[in-house]
Amino acid sequence: MIITRILIGLAAGGLLTIVNTYTAYSGLLPALHILKTHRQPVNMVADTVTQTGDTKKTVHLIKSPEEALTLSRFQKDGQVHTLAVLADDGQTVTGVDISVELNRYDLNAFQVIKSSSFDEVVKVIRAGKKKVAVKYTDLLPAVAGKEHLAIGINYAEHGKETGQVRPFMFPKLVDTDPAVHNLHYTQGWLLDHEVELGIVFPSPVCSVTDLNHTMIGFLVVNDFTDRATLMRKMDSQNVVGGRGFPDAKSKKGFLPTGPYMVIPRNWRTFVRELNLQLTVNGKVRQQGNAKDMVWNIDKIIERSLSVKGEKKSYYQDKMVPLFEGDCIPPNSIIITGTPSGVVFNAPTKGFIFGTVTKYIFTGGFFSEKMHPYILKQYLKKEMANPRYLKPGDYIESTINYLGTIRTSVK
Repeated sequence: MIITRILIGLAAGGLLTIVNTYTAYSGLLPALHILKTHRQPVNMVADTVTQTGDTKKTVHLIKSPEEALTLSRFQKDGQVHTLAVLADDGQTVTGVDISVELNRYDLNAFQVIKSSSFDEVVKVIRAGKKKVAVKYTDLLPAVAGKEHLAIGINYAEHGKETGQVRPFMFPKLVDTDPAVHNLHYTQGWLLDHEVELGIVFPSPVCSVTDLNHTMIGFLVVNDFTDRATLMRKMDSQNVVGGRGFPDAKSKKGFLPTGPYMVIPRNWRTFVRELNLQLTVNGKVRQQGNAKDMVWNIDKIIERSLSVKGEKKSYYQDKMVPLFEGDCIPPNSIIITGTPSGVVFNAPTKGFIFGTVTKYIFTGGFFSEKMHPYILKQYLKKEMANPRYLKPGDYIESTINYLGTIRTSVK
């Protein structure tokens, strides 16, 4: 009799607070980029498509060197070369090998041009007589490295859909991959896609004022995520703490880049031109514009520097810093967030209601807390979702002027 009264009391309390529970989760789970698929018309990212026989060729528009330096990396004779790209037909990039022109074969493109001003690099490109063509399949990642900083929940439409508009930061610790990219699938993943704008600096950034007198490189990246790992490891009551995100996003193959890094003369104007798009098997899933970021680039740098490298996130069950030292390190990519349209959707009010009811009437509260219980049940449900990426899927992640990443899931 006493147990019956307890259960009735718990049921009444749980059901009366179900609206509050749903509100919490509609703000909580979207911080994992759990979004309802949303379509918003934006300018198309693909520049030009021409047809030759049965083959479609996408021709990407490239800014003139006077407006922006477009730099690809490739390897030849055991050395890394940097190519100033002047044309991109979707299969081959063509331009001037500035490593040869400057006699510099540094690992990253910024190092190749670090002793030259913007205008001096333009002169080298325009003076280059010999044009070099490099196939997409021979390109290296646009930026090398394995320690990066990512921003979650950084698009306005994302916030409107989910009620969660508070961006947060976490490290992504994985080697970059090239633009032609094979991602090897592991059974049990809930593999999700996130087209994102990446930014990178040639030297340490220690103050927001540094942005006024430094070059900034821009590139397209895909921040692939295993949502199963994320749900198992996250702190459901402190999502913005970032726990689980580094583990879910730092698996091998989860950060393809490129095909090039673009350094605009006027980066503030350039950012407003950038449209993001992602397709899976030819169907558009994500579209957005970089100008719609909740935190703009200045704010991202300000918030990132405010932590001064403090240990703010977990990776492999250890507390890790967002980055080492007091300044944002050079040649590390800042991954600025994704627009709506990822696979993971927020749980419905009906799902929350049913799960809490089950939790109460089956005595789930005797063995675990409610938030982890709901996540566990939602994970079981998501395992049956056919929209997650699987072997055989083909993903194109594109930003105009920054090119396309082509990922095949194997």
